[in-house]
Amino acid sequence: MDSIAIFKTALEYEKKIRDLYATAISIIDDDRGKVIFETLANEEQSHIDFLEHSIETLKNNGSVSYEQLNTSIPDTEVILKNIESMKIKIPEHMLGDIKRVLSSALKLEIETTEYYQKAFDSTEGDIKAVMGKFVDIEQRHTDVVRFELDYASKSGFWLDFPEKNMELGW
Repeated sequence: MDSIAIFKTALEYEKKIRDLYATAISIIDDDRGKVIFETLANEEQSHIDFLEHSIETLKNNGSVSYEQLNTSIPDTEVILKNIESMKIKIPEHMLGDIKRVLSSALKLEIETTEYYQKAFDSTEGDIKAVMGKFVDIEQRHTDVVRFELDYASKSGFWLDFPEKNMELGW
């Protein structure tokens, strides 16, 4: 698959998840939830802008750089270090709408991350570097959505790890 085709497919993923987050903003009545979805929608829009610009750049000169591709979402280590303070900010009860949106978002973020990982594995040079940056960013999105969904679901898991382990005494 050529670089432009990879970026065009990536655009489809990014638009789908951006639209989900934009819709969630109007559905969710929790202010904190709105802020999270606005942040994620803005992030996805910045990815769309980057990809559209990169497609034009590729058509004109054949190379791109990931230097303008950034995220405001912290990495998993930061989330885990701050998990207790983050729990305090989460409302005690989350309505079904937010759980449904988070479940849909998690599915889309996982699919998007997998797409970028496959593209990373099959490319070279500048495109590989851009895909690698997208893998990192989308994994952060996946982690923050998973964190919120884990809390909303009260499953006893945080980012796929048990919150407490009775057998080990923690």
